[in-house]
Amino acid sequence: MNINWKVAQDQASVLFYRTTDWEGLKLVHWRVRAGELVETTFDHHEISLPLTGQFTTTKQTATGRRQITHRTPDGMCLVPSGQPVSIDWSDYSECLTIAVEPGLVNRAASESAYAGQVELKEIYDQSDPLIWQIGLALLAESEAKEPVGRLYAESLASTLAFHLLRHYNTGERLPIASVGGLTGRKLRLATDFINAHLADDLTLVDIATTVDLSPFHFSRAFKRTTGLTPQQYLVQRRIERAKDLLAKDDLPIVEISAQVGFKNQSHFTTFFRRYTSMTPKVWRNTKFA
Repeated sequence: MNINWKVAQDQASVLFYRTTDWEGLKLVHWRVRAGELVETTFDHHEISLPLTGQFTTTKQTATGRRQITHRTPDGMCLVPSGQPVSIDWSDYSECLTIAVEPGLVNRAASESAYAGQVELKEIYDQSDPLIWQIGLALLAESEAKEPVGRLYAESLASTLAFHLLRHYNTGERLPIASVGGLTGRKLRLATDFINAHLADDLTLVDIATTVDLSPFHFSRAFKRTTGLTPQQYLVQRRIERAKDLLAKDDLPIVEISAQVGFKNQSHFTTFFRRYTSMTPKVWRNTKFA
């Protein structure tokens, strides 16, 4: 991207810049001084969530006209892939940017209640609480010393893709058969795979591959069958397995946390308390009191 900075030579233009990548999307958290993004075209769908500062966004419409929009914090901006855009900001600004790969939305479209052409519309300075929730959840995950894991972030990405389709797609929609639940055999294959890999940082692709489904189809079918997302089921099984190991009283808690897929003992304790209202140590002591 070509940016013209509006700062003195002795000033740093970029104060903070961090990216986090997951399957299908990238989160960018940045703080910069005044500048101007020269007109550019993204190869991804770009969602920007301004945390501080004010922006003036210029877009080129399909008719060639230029439209100027003033944006403020709490507004959401969506620039579809292939749409020319330029951005000008006059002071310090902080923003979250979610770069969504077109393939992520296209795959969601192929398995949603409606299939057809995906054409997202441009949105400037519009309120969308769900996109803000997803953006802030991804930010928290990217900053966490003890991240939940890739399956959690991919579940958020899937939710975002379906939300974009439902609210911002202007392409032709063709009705297709609704997605049902998993057969008994496929459910057993999926749950057996999860239970056999509790120590791993599983992804939706890992699990869906075992039952020959796409991640989108599998995620929706799994929830329809069990009432739980794959991430919720995974965490529940990790906690139940941890209880079995804690009841034996011969393994250190730090080793148990590793065996059931938590990054460290602190991470394990946080989730165990959330599900049982007790720390692993207290839970173990009650069993042997």
